[in-house]
Amino acid sequence: MSDNESQKIISFIKSIDIDKRFSGIWSGTDHGKFFKGETNSWVVNRRMDGTFTVSFKTIHSDDSISYSEDNGFWGVKENDYFEYRESDEKADHYTYLFLSKDSIHFTINEEIKEEEPYNFTDFRMLLD
Repeated sequence: MSDNESQKIISFIKSIDIDKRFSGIWSGTDHGKFFKGETNSWVVNRRMDGTFTVSFKTIHSDDSISYSEDNGFWGVKENDYFEYRESDEKADHYTYLFLSKDSIHFTINEEIKEEEPYNFTDFRMLLD
């Protein structure tokens, strides 16, 4: 992706709202929903300035484990959550539902396929 395209995405996300309910440190896992045979778990720190950092742990189908980190931008427009990681070519677009003040269910907003859309729940990490 070109720097210009990347800047357009970042400008869009920066132009939308920051919902303070999303801020803080959250964790989640996809239980193999994104890639069959792989389980991804993460810890994400969403900040009130619209930036975030995320650390991933992936358990692959051969039981090997890999780790990665990324940075990006996030924002909310109505019932839509947008997230752009610097390593991606496009922003992720999710609908969301707060199950409680400490848990958010996300469902990817993409074309309907025969299988269930990618979805997961983030849980607020309560730090001492």
